[in-house]
Amino acid sequence: MMVATLLFCLLSFQLPFVFPARNISFKCMQDTDEFLSDLNSATPKEYALRMYDSVGKLGSNILNGNLDRLGSYSECLSTHSPTRRFRGQYCKLHILQDGADYSVGVCVPDSCTEEDVTMMSQLDTLRFRNTSFSAPSLSLFVSNSSPLAGGSVARCAAGMFPLDTFTAVCLGWLSARSFLKMHQNSDKGITLKVIFRYFFNRLIRLQPLHLYSVCLLVGLFSLVPWGPVWEVPKFHWDNCRQAWWTNLLLLNNFVLVRKACNGWTWYLADDFQLHLLTPVIIFIYGRSKRVLVLFGAMLLLLSFTVTAMLTLAYKLPVASLSAASEKETVLYFMEYYTKPYCRCGPFLVGLFLSIFMHQNHQLNILKTKVQALMGWICSLLTLFVVVALAYVVDDISAVSSVVAAVYQALHRTLWAVAVGWVIFACQEGYGGLVNQMLSCDLWSFLSSISYACYLVHPILIMLYNGLQETPTHYTDTNMFYLFSGHCVLTLASGLALTLFIEKPWQELKRCLQGPECSG
Repeated sequence: MMVATLLFCLLSFQLPFVFPARNISFKCMQDTDEFLSDLNSATPKEYALRMYDSVGKLGSNILNGNLDRLGSYSECLSTHSPTRRFRGQYCKLHILQDGADYSVGVCVPDSCTEEDVTMMSQLDTLRFRNTSFSAPSLSLFVSNSSPLAGGSVARCAAGMFPLDTFTAVCLGWLSARSFLKMHQNSDKGITLKVIFRYFFNRLIRLQPLHLYSVCLLVGLFSLVPWGPVWEVPKFHWDNCRQAWWTNLLLLNNFVLVRKACNGWTWYLADDFQLHLLTPVIIFIYGRSKRVLVLFGAMLLLLSFTVTAMLTLAYKLPVASLSAASEKETVLYFMEYYTKPYCRCGPFLVGLFLSIFMHQNHQLNILKTKVQALMGWICSLLTLFVVVALAYVVDDISAVSSVVAAVYQALHRTLWAVAVGWVIFACQEGYGGLVNQMLSCDLWSFLSSISYACYLVHPILIMLYNGLQETPTHYTDTNMFYLFSGHCVLTLASGLALTLFIEKPWQELKRCLQGPECSG
């Protein structure tokens, strides 16, 4: 031990060319030396061979992008040195080499920190019989490649995430009526009581299951033994532990958007914020229909203008977001996609259609079949044009950003108008086969669990992906089975959450608000 300590000091302090070794902990160097000695001996020990066997190695189909080498996560963690001084620890080296960005799984002693592994990879000390554990070996496939030319950074698997006590408690603990109906049932018209009751009902409809899904993600992700692709679930887990309060206040579409908790729930914040307009619009509707039309037109014009200006200012893509740069993608979601003022158009279309249908529910607006036929033709044509133009505009957006700005400003509202016609035509008795399909009892059941399915399905996908030990390669068959499996699990989980979380909460709300439960 004294000889090893003296040697380490000499190497660290007296020889300039190994000066970086001072940044590697002494215990890590000792254990790594034992591992490499046992591996490179004339008769390699089994644990050392298993550690080496678990390291990611160059595979096939590299020319088509199969660069990541994850190795075997479970095999690495199952190894122990004969002296019991250390066990295998799985780490991933994120390497940037000559434009290629990929990951290599390595197995090192658990006494080594991420900084230690990063330094060892840069010094290229992890070698077995002249073969480096981390060398990319891409010289055959990348012209003028040089090992680790761009550097590497190590990230070591944390296993299970620490369980959050508050979340664990939130898990054994943890409808909306329309404002028009409230207004109609109120003798005094629109009052502060009616407004607050409307907002309260909206919150009660959204938040119990929403907040439960946040607790579910943090609690469940704390109990799962993650594999070599733990970074994505850990990213979401960290975000929820830090930004859960933005979900509570329904501000997660404005605050901490880049580190959003349950990032897909930005829509709930949008939905609630847009619903704040409803009392104002209904109030104006009760006073003057002309003022309502002018106010609605002003809101639509404002939404169109803001959306177009944002598209022009940030040069936002239209359709092929996967081909956009990271900066464009971030700006797309932060400044445009998640903002209520960019989605005001469809909400207003639905709101004004609701007012119109409520006002004229006893009248037959469509007098002839010709009117209905013209409406269906315009609706279907609009749906087709909105989808087709996405591809056309995406191709020419690099040349003319004005065209992209106009498309971004209008396409969602036009789509909402077309869908609104379908609803209106079905109510007027001109729905035909579409009305029969949409009136099927199956949709009633699916709609009752759709909210829970919306909240839980990304969690299930992250669970599946995070537990994989090998890369998933695309084939039509694989994607079909994954899609089918995720759908079945989502429906089952959505049903469970609806029965055990959402429905009991709604029943409790009815009991607290209604006299029928007082006895």
